[in-house]
Amino acid sequence: MSSITMRWWTVTPPNTRLKLFAVSLLLVCVACSRSSLPPGKGNDSHDRQGGARAEYGVLHLHATWSEPWCGGTEPDPHEWPRTTPWSGWRYIRAAAPDSTGRFAINDINLPVRDSIRTDGTGNGHLKLPPGNYLLLDRDRVDRITHDRLLHDFAKPSPHQDAVNKECLKQWLHGPFGVITIAAGDTLHVDLPLHGPCPWYSTPCVNYRGPLPP
Repeated sequence: MSSITMRWWTVTPPNTRLKLFAVSLLLVCVACSRSSLPPGKGNDSHDRQGGARAEYGVLHLHATWSEPWCGGTEPDPHEWPRTTPWSGWRYIRAAAPDSTGRFAINDINLPVRDSIRTDGTGNGHLKLPPGNYLLLDRDRVDRITHDRLLHDFAKPSPHQDAVNKECLKQWLHGPFGVITIAAGDTLHVDLPLHGPCPWYSTPCVNYRGPLPP
């Protein structure tokens, strides 16, 4: 068994205080461990040319969640942020990487290829055909959340700006980091998720109101 470590970048939900192109990026470490998998085990798909069963790779996702500090007594840096395993769904869509091979646009006209759920330990596994994919949350699978935000925040309020349409376009379409599945390999992806404070939780809407002490 051999292993490699590579970088995988993904765009986090934009902090509403930031403008377009100030979207923060999470550095996610991806360790790819090569192990032998029986070709096509558990699948009925065949190679159209040779008739042989297609080989698959495995995505191993480990997700964690960190609560934000939103005011009050400043926490001890040795105890904060507190990271816990995250349980939930992520969705898989085929991707066409850019010239760097690291990023791709989220084409919402393409179908969702599959989904993966992490358990109480933050771990999930999914068998996939070789290829390039995006790992998406539910809000980026389609335009439903995007269009609702455009409608609900079309006009400014006393404490909020109107939604930034260009920012929201990037929030939906990316580019996002690509994961690459190879036949016979297991790709280990660490996904650290960081919760926003409530007043900064709406993508691409700048909050201008008072903050807690």
